[in-house]
Amino acid sequence: KEWSNALVGYFVGKRLLFKIVKEHLQKKWRKWGGVSVITGDNGTFLFKFDNSAARDIVLSNGLWEALGAYLALRRWEEGMSLSKDSFSSIPVWVKLSNVPSELWTKSGLSYVASALGVPL
Repeated sequence: KEWSNALVGYFVGKRLLFKIVKEHLQKKWRKWGGVSVITGDNGTFLFKFDNSAARDIVLSNGLWEALGAYLALRRWEEGMSLSKDSFSSIPVWVKLSNVPSELWTKSGLSYVASALGVPL
């Protein structure tokens, strides 16, 4: 499928110009292969990668940002709309402070993080 290596995204809380998004993210992601950037509705973007490996690296390696705005990403699915409404949830990074040492285990940190949502 032509769009199987694509991601859909938007910048949380900020609208960025297409030209800035395209230049900034192509520069960050080019080490994994080529990416085409297409603008969608209401501040959304479609990122079409040359290969699935590049798509997966970008999706799993980051909290990506441009000009102080964080990018929410998800895989493209056939029939989905290019709108923010297609996002039912987004991953967030959380800095934990003053966590008791006995909770510094996988299950302990998962327990603490579950107060905010579903830990990844």
